[in-house]
Amino acid sequence: MKEHGIKKRWFIFLLFLVLAFLVVYLQPIFFPRQVQTIRPQDSQAIVEGGNTTLQAEPIAAAGFAKLIGKPEKELEKQYGKPTESYDSGYGFTIKHYQSDEPGYLEASIKDGKIAAVKTTGIDGEPIAPFQLNMSMGDLAEITMLYPNFTIVNDDEAVEIELMEEDLNYRPLVTFDNGTYSILFFNAESKLIGVMYLTTEMLLELAPYNLVQGTPPKMEATVSEDQWEPIDQAKEKQGYQLFNLLREQDQLERYDTTFTLQGQSRDFLSRFLKKPANYLEENRYENFRKVTEDASNAVFMLSGQEFSEVARAVEVPDIDGFFETPCYDPTFQILSWYSDPFMHNRFMKKDPQAMAIGISAQNMVILFEDVKATKDSD
Repeated sequence: MKEHGIKKRWFIFLLFLVLAFLVVYLQPIFFPRQVQTIRPQDSQAIVEGGNTTLQAEPIAAAGFAKLIGKPEKELEKQYGKPTESYDSGYGFTIKHYQSDEPGYLEASIKDGKIAAVKTTGIDGEPIAPFQLNMSMGDLAEITMLYPNFTIVNDDEAVEIELMEEDLNYRPLVTFDNGTYSILFFNAESKLIGVMYLTTEMLLELAPYNLVQGTPPKMEATVSEDQWEPIDQAKEKQGYQLFNLLREQDQLERYDTTFTLQGQSRDFLSRFLKKPANYLEENRYENFRKVTEDASNAVFMLSGQEFSEVARAVEVPDIDGFFETPCYDPTFQILSWYSDPFMHNRFMKKDPQAMAIGISAQNMVILFEDVKATKDSD
């Protein structure tokens, strides 16, 4: 009897096992699966670069945003005549103003109108609704951060996209008067500076990824023999701004030397004369596209490439970096300070000397330990 019971249980088990297999294999035949169709409006529209379905909503213009596009006298009413003024070489004039606060105020003037205002260390009503040292959380209470912007310039739509790092450190905000601002956050996610600018200036500087359209290019408006005084003015301005940012980080100011400054210019001259001597073929092609074709991209020397040029100029122990294009030194320096990797290069606590070399759209920064310098200014 016991043996008969065991056989019966095995028979029942095998019967259920066969039925289970029949259900699994015959189900697609008798109950075919329906294919899920996703309508275009139900999915995220993906183009090169990412999602472009969510477009930015403007916020009310305030502070410097109200001055963009206005005659430069509107800025002078509040801050007086500029303390310094020089040609940018690209169709606009760079002017510095004295602020009541210990900050930095600069404007780009084009055709007598304010094309951009750049600030760091300035707080209160001028940069409202933003606040110096505000966090990304504070910004989220003012506006959403948008990755995609469609900008109409001269009846042509240009679409740009902010990558993740841009959203975290250099978000773009649009105002209801058609102007824009780039917010610069440091590695601790604290606001250190703001740049207000026109549509044209935003597209010419091209700080973000281009998705589609043809933005206007930054064109040189001076001849080759006119660059030297412009380059020197920008070098001086950049040095002053770097030291202001160092003070804001509670670090010792950069020193400089005549020798180091000369080396920065030698570095540029040597590299720009024959860049193919220091770059692999594909890297040289990238450099050529950026500099000759005015592509919507930037070029930086790698660490090895930088070292090779430094050895050629007989300064093998010099640290630094080279980037092109750099049309606006203030915009460029604030951008570097809002890049976590680049910002760390400016945070060395030990005393250092620094030199800036500029040749038209090309910019090199050299660093040297102060203990190795002998002819500080």
